[in-house]
Amino acid sequence: MTPPKCDQNEKRHNSVPPVAGHLLYLALVSFAVTGAQAQTIDNEDLALRGVTQSDGMSDTEQRRFLRSAERLTDQETDAQTEPVDRDPVLTGAVQAVQNPDSINPAQASVDTINRRDDDDPFDPAGIRIGSFILRPSITQQIAHQSERDGSASVSRTYSRTVLNSQLQSDWSRHQLTVTGEHVFDKTISGNGEEDPSTDIAADLRLDLSSTTTASFAAGYSFGQESQTDANAVNNAVAQADVQSINANASLDHLFGAWRGTVSLSGGRSTFGDAQLASGTLLTLSERDESNYAITLRAGIESGAAYTPFIEGEFGQIIYDQQLDSSGFARSSTSYALRAGIETDFGEKLTGEISAGFAQRNIDDTRLAPIQAFTVDGFATWSPRRGTDVVMALSTSLEDSTRASEPGSIFYSANAEITHELSSNLIVSASGLLGWRDYVGATANQTVYGVGSGFTWWLNRNVGIDGGITYEKTVTDGGGTNDDLFLGLGMKLQR
Repeated sequence: MTPPKCDQNEKRHNSVPPVAGHLLYLALVSFAVTGAQAQTIDNEDLALRGVTQSDGMSDTEQRRFLRSAERLTDQETDAQTEPVDRDPVLTGAVQAVQNPDSINPAQASVDTINRRDDDDPFDPAGIRIGSFILRPSITQQIAHQSERDGSASVSRTYSRTVLNSQLQSDWSRHQLTVTGEHVFDKTISGNGEEDPSTDIAADLRLDLSSTTTASFAAGYSFGQESQTDANAVNNAVAQADVQSINANASLDHLFGAWRGTVSLSGGRSTFGDAQLASGTLLTLSERDESNYAITLRAGIESGAAYTPFIEGEFGQIIYDQQLDSSGFARSSTSYALRAGIETDFGEKLTGEISAGFAQRNIDDTRLAPIQAFTVDGFATWSPRRGTDVVMALSTSLEDSTRASEPGSIFYSANAEITHELSSNLIVSASGLLGWRDYVGATANQTVYGVGSGFTWWLNRNVGIDGGITYEKTVTDGGGTNDDLFLGLGMKLQR
C-alpha cells in the first residue's frame, strides 16, 4: 500500500522518533487527567462557597456584605430619628426600616399648631420718617350738644373735626413720643359758643444705665374753661379761654434694694376774657400764674410685684398780680406727704395707690389754709385678652377767685373699659364720680358722669366712630347743671 504524500513540514514533524512520540503522548494524557481532577476539586469548593464574581467576592459573600451594610444603615436611621433622652432599646424585635408612619406620616391638626399672635390688622401702619413712625388720623363727626344750667338751656348741632397725630421713635435704646390733637367745630344750627381746643405733649425717656433712667416731658394745651369748673363765671355765655404750658424732668436710680426718684415740674397758665349774658367781656388776667413743684420718692424693691414707697412734695404758685380784684394776695405754698404701694404684674395689672396729707398756705393771712387727706392712684388692668380697664383716684387742691374764700378740695374717681367685640369692632364705657368740698361758705358740689362709644373699622384705614357722654353737677341746695353730647362720624387713619 502506497503511503500518503506529505510536505516538508509534515516530514519534519514526522521525523520525531517513535519512542519519543509515545513518551510525549503519555505525558500529555497524564497532565490532562491531573488538571481535570484539580478542576473537579476547585468546582466542588466553589459549589460550597458560591460562584466567584469579577470583584473577587462570591455571590454568598456579596449577599453577606449587602446585609451588613443594610444593618449599619438601619442603625444610623434609628439614631437620627430617636429623641436624645430616649432610653436605649436593649431587647425586642428589630423595627422595619419603613412602616406606614414613615411612608405617610400623620400631620398635626390646626388646633395643635403653636403660632405667634398676629399684629392687630386694624392698628395704624404709620408712615416711617427716618427713625420715627408717624401715625396721623382725622375724625369728622356731626355732633349735638345740649346744656342746661338751672332753668336756662342752650343746644346746638355742629360739625366737629378732630385731628390727631403721634410721632414715636423706633430706637433700640431711649424713646421719644410726641402727640398732638386739635379739635375745632362749626355750628350748623342752634345757639352756643364754639369750643376749639389744642393739646400737644412730648415725652423723652433716656436709659442712662441699667439702674438709672431720666425722663423729660413738656406740653401745651388750649381750651375753654368748663361751665362746671370751680372758678367758672356765673351766667357767662362763654367761659374764658385758658392756655397752659408745663414741663417736667425726673431722675430714677436704684441704690441696691432701694429706688430713688427726684422730679421737678413747672408750668404757667393764662386766662382770656369771659363773655357775660349782657354781651360784655370780663377780663380774667388776674388769674394768670406760674407754678413749680419738687417731688422726692423713695421705694424699696422687695423682689415681689409690690414696691412700698414714701413721697414728699413741695410747691409754690405765684400770681402775676400780687393782689386780685378783691384785694387778696392769692400766691401760695404747698406741702404734701404720701405713702403707698406700686404694683407690677406685667401686662395683667400695673399701677399704684397712696394716701397722705396735703396743705396749701395762702400768702394772705385772712384766708385759711386748704388742708386735705389725700387718696391718689391709678391702675391698668386687663382681665382678659381684648379687654382693658383704666382706673384713677385723685385729690387736688383748687384755688378760688371768690372774695374771702381760699379754695376747695376735689376728690374724683373715674374708670374706662375698652373691649374688642371683634377684631374690627371696639366699644368703650366710662364713668366719673367727683365731690368738691369748698373751704368756706360756698355750697359743695357732686359730679356724676357716664359715657360710651364705639369704633367700627371697615378696613385698616377707614372706620365709623361714635359716642355719647352725659355729665351732671349737683350743688348742695338744689342747683344742677346738665351737659349732653352726641356724635357720629367717620375716622381715617394711616
